[in-house]
Amino acid sequence: MTQRPIPARVQASEVTYELHTLGWKAFQDLCVTVVADVWGQTVQSYFTSHDGGRDGAFHGDWKHADGNSAGAFTVQCKFTSKADKVLTLSDLSDELEKAERLAKRGLAGNYLLFTNSSLTGVNEERIKTAFEATGIKRFAAYGRESISRLIRESPRLRMLVPRVYGLGDLSQIMDERAYAQAREILSSLGDDLRKFVITDAYQKSARALIDHGFVLLLGEAACGKSSIAAALSVGAIDEWGCSTIKVRNPEEFVRHSNPNEPKQFFWVDDAFGATQLDWQATVGWNSVFPHIQAAINRGAKVLFTSRDYIYRSARGILKQSALPLMYESQVVIQVEKLSKAEREQILYNHVRLGKQPPEFKRRIQPFLAELAAHPRFTPEIARRLGNPSFTQGLFPAKESLAAFVETPLEFTCEIIRNMDAESKAALGLVFMKGGVIPSPLQFSGEEEQAVALIGGTPAGVRAALGSLHESFVLRVLQGPGHVWKFKHPSIRDAFAALVATDPELLDVYLAGTPLENLMHEVSCGDLAIRGVKVMVPPNRYDALIDRLDAWSAGHRDRRDLHAFLSYRCDRAFLALYCRRHPLFIDGLHAGSYLYCVSDVRVLVRLHEFGLLPDPKRAAVVVEIIGLGLETPDSGCLREDVQSLFTAEESATLRTRLADELFPSLTDTITQWRGDYDPEQDTPEEHFDELRSALRAFRDEFSDHPDAVRQLREAEAEIKQVIEELDTERDDVWDGDDYQRDDSSHAGQDTGRSVFDDVAD
Repeated sequence: MTQRPIPARVQASEVTYELHTLGWKAFQDLCVTVVADVWGQTVQSYFTSHDGGRDGAFHGDWKHADGNSAGAFTVQCKFTSKADKVLTLSDLSDELEKAERLAKRGLAGNYLLFTNSSLTGVNEERIKTAFEATGIKRFAAYGRESISRLIRESPRLRMLVPRVYGLGDLSQIMDERAYAQAREILSSLGDDLRKFVITDAYQKSARALIDHGFVLLLGEAACGKSSIAAALSVGAIDEWGCSTIKVRNPEEFVRHSNPNEPKQFFWVDDAFGATQLDWQATVGWNSVFPHIQAAINRGAKVLFTSRDYIYRSARGILKQSALPLMYESQVVIQVEKLSKAEREQILYNHVRLGKQPPEFKRRIQPFLAELAAHPRFTPEIARRLGNPSFTQGLFPAKESLAAFVETPLEFTCEIIRNMDAESKAALGLVFMKGGVIPSPLQFSGEEEQAVALIGGTPAGVRAALGSLHESFVLRVLQGPGHVWKFKHPSIRDAFAALVATDPELLDVYLAGTPLENLMHEVSCGDLAIRGVKVMVPPNRYDALIDRLDAWSAGHRDRRDLHAFLSYRCDRAFLALYCRRHPLFIDGLHAGSYLYCVSDVRVLVRLHEFGLLPDPKRAAVVVEIIGLGLETPDSGCLREDVQSLFTAEESATLRTRLADELFPSLTDTITQWRGDYDPEQDTPEEHFDELRSALRAFRDEFSDHPDAVRQLREAEAEIKQVIEELDTERDDVWDGDDYQRDDSSHAGQDTGRSVFDDVAD
């Protein structure tokens, strides 16, 4: 029987937001955003607490339901941390006195009062009468209900202040499809989005998406990349009407990219690896970059995140020419450059909205400003300080709090070390499964054995995961079902540190972890790979090779194995592997495209370690020269590939390129045109590899005028061929611009500590 479609949810008019959880400073920022961006008035400045009664002010014209008002405007915010507070006239006695002085000085012809308290009709009339009696010409008050209505009716406001996504019921402001997408994205962060703070990096990222359709968000671990990405993703659903997809690998991007759906938003978290470089995924993106560029051209928006050190390693593999936006649209989050106001608001939100008891908050309150200014402060530190699971045994004094900020890994390791066996086994299971396990749990025999060796049971692990939820792990929506994953990659880092120092845990890990995960997580020997989970010692090499052999017997695709051998193994391991597999080197060959052929990287690594016989090296060089001339493949000139060449061989290659390939490029283009299949890709995508190769050749032969001329002529010829083949062009979606003028108030000192009400 055909199921009837589920209707969209009705948008409720009575939904309100938990504004009392914002804190006085964040509530002020929200009010300024309403005035500046929703009503179109730029607030000139914030004043200190000694200014005589104005939180903000502007001068100009304002159109409203009752007509127009002009002149000087005073904006005053009245915040309460009580959820059920009703504002009365007596609550405003101080503001009345100040308003009278402002009116006499001509600074408050118009007075706007914002409050997160409820405002009844009777009380509002009394307050309005009292304020206008002071000499104010026009008074308007906006209570919790009015502000909630503004948020509910304005997707733009919600994107400008993304914290509000965590303060209300999204099902009442989004249709069913958008709500389902938002749930999956928000579930990946738990309740952290309601603690989100607008930073300069967020605004630059939004601007990059508007200007370029792409942003690469870079930063060190725990700097808040995923929070910014989640806020922008939900904003894209809400404000821009995008179909938002969280992509986990290059294949998923190609599968979900829809030429008939221009409004798509792709979020690729940890694009090149979570804690260290994922060679296979990085190579995979090279072939997908043309699809990304085509999607952006038709109006899609794409966001990548990566740890900065992983991206630095990936740059040697990525094809810059395939996606220039990768280098043009980078936003680097430098935690040390967060402003004082941003740091303090981040720490305030996590402590005030965290689960710490009021007494703990009161005792650490005097030290919070100093902690926010600490050079090692990160958003992840703020999150942990707000969660009692991470502060067990932490004495709330200046010295111990400073140590908590300076050595977060050691603190986390100590907490895990002192956990009960079931909790430790639960984290171990998530660790062994690569950081993600399906929910509900289904244990294999190997997994049950590994859990038992740590001291746990299947039933105990299930219960422990529930108790660790929102602190060490999260249960999130991922595709059609739920999964358990680490709350933050730094939790995995801490567990890896424990595994590396505990021989029993190491053997459990090596025996129980799926080999596909092992090959992406360990290193054999100290190769100085940042973020590596476990370093396997030499006395475990034979056991690991045994597992590799068993795995290889059932897998024809050798790329994962080659990536492991070329990137994660020292000379001793490779020498042992080659001794145990005497035909391995003979089976390696070069092929196009050289940058993505896994055999080539293994050959380069073997040569680097002096393990590649010279006859084999010479034969491979002949293969590479042929590829350079026939494909043509500019990878023959890559620095790593050239390391296989002698000086004479390298000179021969360059001579043959100049004498044989470049003068005959018209024939090459004709051949490529004959291979074009409109059912497979677009003309632009079909010629991408050839154009990329010609650009690379032109860079290498920049001091040879004839070669440069021939290559430029060939590039012009390809452009003409593409224009002839490209008879249909997709319309480019022009989304609404994201604009925000924060120059009037961002980062300015209000004269009052943001931590004043952190324990309320």
